[in-house]
Amino acid sequence: MDMSLLKTLFYGLISGITEILPVSSHAHRLLILKIFGENREPELLGFLIDLAVLAALYVGCQTNIVRIARARRLARIPKSRRKRPLDTKSLMDFRMLQTMLIPVVLVFIFYRRISGLVSSMLVVALLLFVNGLILYIPQFLPGSNRDSRTLSRVEGFAMGLSGTLSVIPGFSGVGAAVSVGSVCGVERSYALDMTLMMDISVCIGFVIYDLLGLVSSGIGMLSFSMFVSYILAAVAAFGTATLGIKVMRGLASDTGYSCFAYYCWGLALFTFIMNLLA
Repeated sequence: MDMSLLKTLFYGLISGITEILPVSSHAHRLLILKIFGENREPELLGFLIDLAVLAALYVGCQTNIVRIARARRLARIPKSRRKRPLDTKSLMDFRMLQTMLIPVVLVFIFYRRISGLVSSMLVVALLLFVNGLILYIPQFLPGSNRDSRTLSRVEGFAMGLSGTLSVIPGFSGVGAAVSVGSVCGVERSYALDMTLMMDISVCIGFVIYDLLGLVSSGIGMLSFSMFVSYILAAVAAFGTATLGIKVMRGLASDTGYSCFAYYCWGLALFTFIMNLLA
């Protein structure tokens, strides 16, 4: 694929923000490639974009990561030598995060089989419609303020499992995990923070598979200008992913994510029409 600089930048911008917003990054990437008349995403470009999104997630979650790491370090100090009380909430958050990561590991073991389940844009359109339903339903549920101190392992596993849906084009793992958290009575901002930290592991899985693909097939013939455009696309993806995190956190404390349901339904209709015209 030899896209122009503007097309590559656009691809990076959309890939970054849709990786965070609950609208399925994989579906958007497939649609953009189809509109551009390309068969597949260059592996180096995909690797750099996924790496940029991973960096944005780490920066966006750094405060919570540091909090949990500090609590774990304190827990390893003998009780008689501790100068401050244990942060039990952070320790329970870590145990909850461990539970959420179990399905992530299981899904990436079978990643190639799972990602190959969706073979047509018609199926992608259907999954986008279902993703809209997943985002729309939580607004009818009563609010609650549950967190890791009252959640069960089963509920944490369910949130983690729904978060892995991002490997399937049409589904948003972030949106599904937060919606499942709402069903379980989890406070929305807390569910988002836990989901974003879990999503770091999902992105690590994508980066590893991208890297394996690069090692096995190589980068092929790549001009300097194309390499620069890939780097710029990754920088754009980092910027829009960072913006997406801020938008999601703002909506978490305000109206929620049901507004994205309408976008998903509109995109599903657009994808369906494109499939008919193809």
